[in-house]
Amino acid sequence: MTTTTPEPPTQRAVKHLKTACADPNGRLPDKISKKILHALLTDEYAYRPDGDGYRLSVEDALAETAGPVFITMEGRRAVLSTPQLYALTRHVEPSGRLAPNVTWQTASSLVDLGLAEYRDANGNPKPTDGDTGVSGAVHYPFRTALGQQVAELPTEPAR
Repeated sequence: MTTTTPEPPTQRAVKHLKTACADPNGRLPDKISKKILHALLTDEYAYRPDGDGYRLSVEDALAETAGPVFITMEGRRAVLSTPQLYALTRHVEPSGRLAPNVTWQTASSLVDLGLAEYRDANGNPKPTDGDTGVSGAVHYPFRTALGQQVAELPTEPAR
């Protein structure tokens, strides 16, 4: 961990991080400017592994042009708005279900980021909340294991 608080990512960096959130493996886009990549690596929002899976230093990661770059848990947390962060950390029931006061927009955005999922009454994942525009939601948002990992991150960097 760095000893200083990382800078919030720029809008362009957030766009790349959100793309990585939507990727099943957490890969950042292959086409990313060296300046943004440097900032994401320095602030530990992303990393590039070596051949054995260990994280390369920022300098080595920038020198290495082959191989994917992945988002970190800190990177996933950095893209969250305050309502999204509260939904994951404060507005979740013991079962993992997001509390009823979490808006559908917030729940939907967390689903898009892979940090929540909709489930039916039997606990089976569903792609949407099942609202037909007439009946209302029939599936409810639950925090995923990934969402729980992001929620459990310390709020202050290690010193």
